[in-house]
Amino acid sequence: MSEKNDKFVYEVKKPVNFHKSMVIVPVILILLIILLRSLLVVVDSGEIGVPVLFGKVQEYNLSEGINVVIPFVKVVKYPIRIQEYTMSSAESDGRTRGDDSITVKTKDGLNVGLDMTIWYYIDKANAFSIYREIAKSFDVIEPVILRPLTRTILRDVAVNFKVEDFYTERREEFVSIVSSQLRDIMKTKHLILDRVLVRKAILPQTVEDAIAIKMQTKQKSEEMEYRKEIAQKEAEIREIEALGLSKAQEIINSTLTPNYIQFKAIEVYKELVNSKNTTFIVMPTSPNGAGIPLILNADGSEKK
Repeated sequence: MSEKNDKFVYEVKKPVNFHKSMVIVPVILILLIILLRSLLVVVDSGEIGVPVLFGKVQEYNLSEGINVVIPFVKVVKYPIRIQEYTMSSAESDGRTRGDDSITVKTKDGLNVGLDMTIWYYIDKANAFSIYREIAKSFDVIEPVILRPLTRTILRDVAVNFKVEDFYTERREEFVSIVSSQLRDIMKTKHLILDRVLVRKAILPQTVEDAIAIKMQTKQKSEEMEYRKEIAQKEAEIREIEALGLSKAQEIINSTLTPNYIQFKAIEVYKELVNSKNTTFIVMPTSPNGAGIPLILNADGSEKK
């Protein structure tokens, strides 16, 4: 009995092991921090988050800011700003190294290279559908979905256009048809097309030379036609002016009777007579006083 009591007293008085406590407390704090971080997810501005729990996508999206989620949820983020995707022959323009232009065959059987830029953005309301149906990462949307889709539509539409159409106003019609078809198909992929731009049409050199000659000939023809129209208008103006002068001359001739001329001469005589500086004499040019008067100086010479 005494031994048991002594043992009991010994065990009670045994000092506490602070070393274990110093290890356990930090571990608990770390676990709490990990748990807390797994409950909070930050979605940056211009992004949207798709929660995935043990491989199953949750049918809701996480907006920008701090979001509280179920522990162990994985959040896949997609950009919601307008994206620019370029396929170009210039290496510095596109995201693919080397020549990434699209070669299409025209209605007249010629190959044309097209440099193209697409502006688009994802349908953020269906971001979780993109993860489930299209792509589990935004990085694969352009090379796997958008690139082959666009190139196929361009080739299908180009066969209805001639090579020269890519240098005329029909180029806008081509872009319009491509945009319409691409917009409809992208909508099924939960992607929204903003606009399409054909930056450049690359033709064989022989075709470019032929088109250049044709354009120069057309320009010269239009210039000659313009000059012809100007010449015709100038001739019409001169004809109208001549007709006007002829009419005016007829009117003047019809009014210049001998009596009218004599009347105007008498008015001039009166002004000369009343002038204080008059130093010449006015004489009629005909015996009967009709006709244009002759003006003489005081010495009898003709006034010039």
